[in-house]
Amino acid sequence: MPELTLQVGNVRLWLLSDGVSYWDGGGTFGLVGRSKWAKLLPPDEQNLVPQALRCVLIEADGRRVLVDCGVGDKPNELLATQYDVRRPSGTLLDDLHRLGLSPEDVHLVVFTHLHGDHSGWATCLSGERLAPTFPHARYIVQRREFDDAMHPNERTRNTYFADNFAPLWDCGVLVLLDGPTQITPSIRVVPTPGHTAGHQSLIVQPRGEPPIFLTGDLSPYMIHFVRLPWVTAYDVLPMQTIDTKRHWQLWAFEQRAIVVNSHDVHMPVGRLIRNEKGFFSAQPLDAHT
Repeated sequence: MPELTLQVGNVRLWLLSDGVSYWDGGGTFGLVGRSKWAKLLPPDEQNLVPQALRCVLIEADGRRVLVDCGVGDKPNELLATQYDVRRPSGTLLDDLHRLGLSPEDVHLVVFTHLHGDHSGWATCLSGERLAPTFPHARYIVQRREFDDAMHPNERTRNTYFADNFAPLWDCGVLVLLDGPTQITPSIRVVPTPGHTAGHQSLIVQPRGEPPIFLTGDLSPYMIHFVRLPWVTAYDVLPMQTIDTKRHWQLWAFEQRAIVVNSHDVHMPVGRLIRNEKGFFSAQPLDAHT
């Protein structure tokens, strides 16, 4: 079953999974020394740490909105060498099935960004052709992200896989945004550049309720959101990541936002608190409900 369900006002969220991938801890924590991060997330003998392939299903305003969609199942030799994916409970589609849903039941798919671990299930093989996995959905991404994904450089070409998103454009189901956008009355997207230049995060806020902030890879783990200097080695604009986090960290604290991250295996959901010295930390959602 989904790892967690959140109910805020008349909005419901399910945290779904496409499995767990294992990555080098040095990539996950960048310039942070192993002696610091290993205390929080001990690596295995190959220095690999687990990263949840988290997707979020939102029911709001009469719509089902899927945020990010894992690595998928299309054959991809390059992806297979980078993503050590383990799926003891199946895939994202299995999680949807356990909720009594099929891909046809999704109305919108919102990408925080188009890296291979966030866009894999966007398309699937239909015979010998690639087709949208969610046939009744519109797919939403920032225009800058799509442009960068379609024209990768030496640093980014191993993170973007055109089979995940180019067919969406060809089919006319991809919606390109230029900045902050209200998706439904309760859901909006905001640019959060740093991990990629076109990265976006989501704010879910029913009327009169505290917001839910879906960070995407602005902060893959909760510790990345709490500690501004902790930035992954995969961020193409690391100093911009820090500036972006500074803004949204203070906003999340002041708004008492529920924060949902994309990869943390221990604290997928939390809320920021501040000690008497002004330093932030995070508490699991269970500490507040």
